[in-house]
Amino acid sequence: MKKVLVTIAALGLVAGAATAASAVEWQISGKYMVEGAYLNSANSGGVVATEAPGTSNNTNAYYLHTFEINPSMKVNDKIAMYSVVRLAQDNFWGNQYDTVGNTMGTSDKNSSVYIHQLYMDYTSPIGLFRIGRTSAGTFGTSFLDFDQRADRIQLFPSLLAGGPWSTQFYIQKSTDNATNPAYDDQSDKDSNKYVARLFYKTSNLDAGLEYAYGSNHAYPSGNTVARSLLEDVDLYGKFKMDNLYINGELIHYFGNKDYDHTYTTAANQDYDSWAGMLNVGAKVDKLDVGAMAFYAEGQSNGDNDITSALNPTNSATTGPGNAVGTGDLFEPFYVLTGRHTGILNNNLFNNYTYAASYAGARAAGVYANYAVSDKMTVHGAVGYAQADKKNWAREGDYGWEYDLGMAYKLLDNLTYEAHFGFLDTGDFFNGASTLDTTKNIYVLSHSLTMTF
Repeated sequence: MKKVLVTIAALGLVAGAATAASAVEWQISGKYMVEGAYLNSANSGGVVATEAPGTSNNTNAYYLHTFEINPSMKVNDKIAMYSVVRLAQDNFWGNQYDTVGNTMGTSDKNSSVYIHQLYMDYTSPIGLFRIGRTSAGTFGTSFLDFDQRADRIQLFPSLLAGGPWSTQFYIQKSTDNATNPAYDDQSDKDSNKYVARLFYKTSNLDAGLEYAYGSNHAYPSGNTVARSLLEDVDLYGKFKMDNLYINGELIHYFGNKDYDHTYTTAANQDYDSWAGMLNVGAKVDKLDVGAMAFYAEGQSNGDNDITSALNPTNSATTGPGNAVGTGDLFEPFYVLTGRHTGILNNNLFNNYTYAASYAGARAAGVYANYAVSDKMTVHGAVGYAQADKKNWAREGDYGWEYDLGMAYKLLDNLTYEAHFGFLDTGDFFNGASTLDTTKNIYVLSHSLTMTF
């Protein structure tokens, strides 16, 4: 808590330096969320891909929690500051620390306290500048979106203000090696990202187009790691008319990895992968019903080029800039894409994500949400998924999934949820041998969320 108070005090000092005459308007919001889950066919929490005949894999049950506060202050009509402070981020009960060292991982998100976001908004004559560590995981729909942040200088130009069109530009510093002596002889020793976005928004349509250019030159000559250039073009649209709605997104990754500067004989690689999602539905009175399909290109065995859309950087690590899977914020199915236990997404356990992320996915399903009352909503979904390519000696169906869930509003700012997901596994889980198989994966989870 002392760290949080120091952070808020520091924000106040910055504001005081910026203005000596105006009063500062403070606001604070946040949430506390406690989650519990029970998963069969588990090993250290994640799904186990193989299970010998006549045996039964372990089960795993756990609790974790997240506490987030979002202080903001308006210094004057031109300057405002915002922060997201997390006193806990997916901290497992029984494995909590006051400093970095959570046994489920070593990134700062596993610390008990850390600054997730910290940035300033400045309304200038040419547009809004947003400077600092900002949200970096969302664009368009929730497909392939992660709960990330990044250090950026952003500009929202005022040139098109007042109309349906708008733009956004930013520079992102992904890695800086200015203090590393091993990089002193390199003229380009950092990893940067440059992004331009164009938006069109009316009462019925919200659409956007992104072009991103990411350069990774943070390696000295002689290193065995390639310099890379990863670009993407991302197009999304959200359309609604009366009770009907259509959401979609299409993403193309391209670029190259250059090994020429290294001492290795590895062949250069090209990035080339596609991913897309389409969701069509209707809201009629208390019923919301729809159908969804999504595709993510996989990585074929023996293909030198990088064609995995769920792991576009071909990275063996996760985290900011190296996210793997369908994303934290994309959860149409509890077992296949659940935020923590999902086979296809960047779940917390990371012991099965890679096989599926390299193999890619073709998936489709139907869902329904029904408001039983003003306090309670029930959810149901049926989905099917298969691997896009053969990889890691695995191919074929992921299987059929069946989900049931409910959310009950105990108070205006306190909600309880319970979920059950069942996956009838397919041939993908048979692997290279017909003697190993995992069947009937299921997850039971519930959560209590308080917002303020």
